[in-house]
Amino acid sequence: MKSSVPANMKVIHKHLLLSTFTRLVDALFPRVCEGCGKSGVILCENCAGNIPRAQKSEYSFITSIFDYRNPIIRGVVWKFKYKNARVVAKCFGEKLYEEILGDLGDRLHISQEETFLLVPIPLHKKRLSERGYNQSELLAREIIKYDTGKILQLAPKAIIRKEKTLPQAKKEKRAARFENLRGAFVAIPELVRGKHIVLIDDVTTTGATLTEARKALLKAGAKTVRAYAVAH
Repeated sequence: MKSSVPANMKVIHKHLLLSTFTRLVDALFPRVCEGCGKSGVILCENCAGNIPRAQKSEYSFITSIFDYRNPIIRGVVWKFKYKNARVVAKCFGEKLYEEILGDLGDRLHISQEETFLLVPIPLHKKRLSERGYNQSELLAREIIKYDTGKILQLAPKAIIRKEKTLPQAKKEKRAARFENLRGAFVAIPELVRGKHIVLIDDVTTTGATLTEARKALLKAGAKTVRAYAVAH
């Protein structure tokens, strides 16, 4: 006998249970810094300041902040992606915004009539349902909080993931990662045509995800695309 409960209600119920569980875990096991154990934070400012800068990407349009080989940043990102540690987004929102302003500062001043869209890398709807949140969108929403000058416009629906690909972490070889994502994204021309795009993701390794997303955006008529990630 089929369940009479609508699918969307099941998803909402699942997310409510996950939220309740997260609050219970926070109460029983208070957050501590991944680096030094300081209570109340997942990554304190002192430890963040000691994490090495990411190596420069081979792709000129990609900028990353931290070196993902560092065990502290790897631990924080892992909790962000797989352990419902949504608060991690607050650790990195301001840092990502500073990177964006640093790179685009001059262009922003001379292009006041143009539009800069802040676009998080999307999850496929099935994976979003399983996880309950998109970590890249959480980062983008934190970035917008610092954008008091309204320079950026948040556009989480400017690009969609039409293919449910295997997680990139399961693809060890570079070529396999690019092949895994080929044609996975489609951008919405009505939203991105003639716009400057600022892509946001949590981690980039080979650059495959950001490269494929960029292709889709340019194909849909975006004027320029730059990408930013927490770690590389």
